[in-house]
Amino acid sequence: MLFSTPFFLFVFLPVFFLIYHLAAPKRWVLLAGSLLFYGWSEPVFLGVVVASACLDWGLGWLIAGHQRRAKFWTALGIAGNVGILLYAKYTIFAFENLNVIFQAVAMPLLEIPKIALPLGVSFIVFEKITYLVDLYRGKAQPARSLLDYLNYVFLFPKLLAGPIVKYHDIATQLASPSHKFNDLRDGLIRFCFGLAKKVLIADQLAPFVDQAFAVKGGDLDAATAWLGILCFSMQIYFDFSGYSDMAIGMGRMLGFRLLENFNNPYLATSITDFWRRWHISLSSWIKEYLYIPLGGSRVPLWRAYFNLCLCFFLSGLWHGAAWTFVIWGCMHGLALVADRIFWLKFQERLPAWVSRILTFLFVMVSWVFFRSESLPKAVVYLKSMCGAFGRAAHDAFLQADTLFFLVAGAILILKPLVAVGRGTYGEAEVRKSRNGALLASGVLLILCVARLAVSTFNPFLYFQF
Repeated sequence: MLFSTPFFLFVFLPVFFLIYHLAAPKRWVLLAGSLLFYGWSEPVFLGVVVASACLDWGLGWLIAGHQRRAKFWTALGIAGNVGILLYAKYTIFAFENLNVIFQAVAMPLLEIPKIALPLGVSFIVFEKITYLVDLYRGKAQPARSLLDYLNYVFLFPKLLAGPIVKYHDIATQLASPSHKFNDLRDGLIRFCFGLAKKVLIADQLAPFVDQAFAVKGGDLDAATAWLGILCFSMQIYFDFSGYSDMAIGMGRMLGFRLLENFNNPYLATSITDFWRRWHISLSSWIKEYLYIPLGGSRVPLWRAYFNLCLCFFLSGLWHGAAWTFVIWGCMHGLALVADRIFWLKFQERLPAWVSRILTFLFVMVSWVFFRSESLPKAVVYLKSMCGAFGRAAHDAFLQADTLFFLVAGAILILKPLVAVGRGTYGEAEVRKSRNGALLASGVLLILCVARLAVSTFNPFLYFQF
């Protein structure tokens, strides 16, 4: 069950919110709705994930109540969660790479197991590890009840693709969520704007991206290749930030304040700045639960640089079990090291707009590896971008509406740079602005429904992670 399907929009969501706001106790309604949401798509894995969450809740009390053995219980919980992730997500990847080695040395090949990847497993595992580690560090108290902990793990707005939430940031809200009309209204506005990002921009760029990356090696000209990766850069941003907006909006409608996950990342002036703006919850997780435990900046410089590269190597692998994701992560890790060594100082001599363009170009080139199905295809696509093949442009699949949605996305991205009035807003202006946003969200919802009625379904890109 995905956010941008008619069933979710017109059956599950209205029925759930009607029951949630009329029935009591709301915490049980929330858990039932969240389990139904997850089980609708993954009924086979629901019992496994619930059982794992129950074990983590029990381990949490052992960690908090037995200081002498807290380290052991924490390590056990982390190992269990990482084990689930490794088995579900990387077993096939490991077998495939072992077969490459075995084939090279003429050894019998391994039979590739058939393992289905549970939706949202990467995000669920990260949040469960966060809970255990924060208890060990003394930053959080154990969930007062199993119900609260299960609602933390399965809160359906953020369940499948984040933002990654720390338990202590939401514990009070789980116990007593806000139920004000303003929350319902503002959350609905945010949800509609996120849906519009996904349906009206990201999904409209998807066909051109798919066709550009499907062209056989050597048959793609430079202009089309650049346009293809530019469209993908826009697609993945509006797709993922649209999901985050929808998740934050639905959370607000339920009475929860989820943290922001994007802050105009394509306006970043460096890769360091980019990771302060892109998938903020993941980058903060990497810093707090990987980089700092490895020594952070308290170790010799060479070790700090190594730790940074290691963290983004693992980040790339977290995004997908493929070498393309590993290279994508390593590119960003090396770029962050370059920032620290010389680039941040050098760019002080450059105008901000030049730094933004250079940063965006790097990000866009790195997306080639993120989007390509294999390393050879990524290499061929990069050669096409460099004009290595000189083929004719593929006008057959370049539609006028592709350029329209590309320009619309660029305008939305550049909007924060446009000067706006600096005067203070009084109560009347704020009310007028909200009324305008509510009207705009209604119009966008109608447009989204119309588009969904005539277009094919496109899942959120980050659901595969």
